Amino acid sequence: MRTAIAVKTYLTARLKQVFEQSRSDAFHGIFSLMRTATTYSLNARFVFPIDRPPIRDGWITVSDGRIDTIGNRPVGERHELGNVAILPAFVNAHTHLEFSNLDQPLGRSGMRFTDWIREVVRWRREASDRNSGIDWRYDAIRCGIAESLRCGTAMFGEIATLPRSEGDGRYDAMQGVCFLELLGLADERHDELLAAAKTHLATSRSGGAALSLGLSPHAPYTVSQRLVESVASLAARDRVPVAMHLAETQEELELLRSGSGPFQELLAELGAWHANVIPQGSTPLDYLKILAKAHRSLIVHGNYLTREEIEFAGQQRDRMSVIYCPRTHAYFDHERYPLHQMIRCGVNVALGTDSRASNPDLNMLNEFRFAAQQHEDIPLATILRLATINGALALGVERSHGTLAPEKRADLVVIPVAEDDPNDPHELLLATTGHIRMLFRNGQQVFPEIN
Repeated sequence: MRTAIAVKTYLTARLKQVFEQSRSDAFHGIFSLMRTATTYSLNARFVFPIDRPPIRDGWITVSDGRIDTIGNRPVGERHELGNVAILPAFVNAHTHLEFSNLDQPLGRSGMRFTDWIREVVRWRREASDRNSGIDWRYDAIRCGIAESLRCGTAMFGEIATLPRSEGDGRYDAMQGVCFLELLGLADERHDELLAAAKTHLATSRSGGAALSLGLSPHAPYTVSQRLVESVASLAARDRVPVAMHLAETQEELELLRSGSGPFQELLAELGAWHANVIPQGSTPLDYLKILAKAHRSLIVHGNYLTREEIEFAGQQRDRMSVIYCPRTHAYFDHERYPLHQMIRCGVNVALGTDSRASNPDLNMLNEFRFAAQQHEDIPLATILRLATINGALALGVERSHGTLAPEKRADLVVIPVAEDDPNDPHELLLATTGHIRMLFRNGQQVFPEIN
């Protein structure tokens, strides 16, 4: 039904595109003036606060970079944007920006996950060979941030394979959390990896308010339980978040259960298998209980969590979130994602794009639409929360981001909508042409850029 609605209204929206483009110069002029205004109000056909129903013909007033009022009474300079929706800027709770230079995902859709990892390893090696003496990741990360801004994302949960260093410039334009990825299954790597984690966190004093730091023990097949314990303790002490890929594939569960299968074969092939490091008979619940000791934890994917594990995550809702990456999930042809069960059990589920190694783009609006098509039994308002306030809660920025409310940061996305008048205004978000009109951060327009 939702797909039919989107197709029906797409043509109308597409015909309006030429007209909308002709208005862009006018918008440019309006917002050039706005740059100097300390207080201004924006009017839209619909304003989506997220934590309450959409407001028709709504106004949002911004003052000194924060939301002042929201409703139907403008203050200060008034700017009517026409047939658009205003939402809080999207939160991408999980991504790997270093793959952002890829034109298409690696491998092929439906391939076995361990074979895809082989493709990733091969691609990394080739990228390093092609860029001898130059770290190719820097430009890719900057490209990924720029793409995300064009698509209305203002906050990121980024997994970084390089520790942050002062002056490297990779994340100058990024807001959110930079999680240092920790890799090394051998137990003797424990002290080395923990030292790297401490060094990464030590740079937080110079990271600025826009970027905070976290830690990411990668997955059960790449780090020991002992390291996960140590990282969780460190994160609790320093009050930083932890992100870990968990219950992503059936092959992972087989490795935990028996120490055998495709993952064991892959690790042995890469010279990274260490028998007896993973206790046989382990389950994702063992890791969930460890991660629950951290200040805040993000369970990335969680495709094959059991009912007991889902209930456990729901009980830790204030400090534990599960990150769902819909199009990456589909790329590997996983079983149907247990989103309805997670929501019913109270789990804080947030959306992420993952990376361009398994996703065609970093567009969170596309991620929202795809999730809506895959889960027609779940209200659109609920799915929109996954891309906004739930992501903010996962990253620990719910007090400043994720909803439109007084005193919150004025991080806003403006989206053109069709002229249809559905019973549920959220359906308009399914039927747009896919283009973001504008993005504001701290009340300042950052896309399109104003010269």
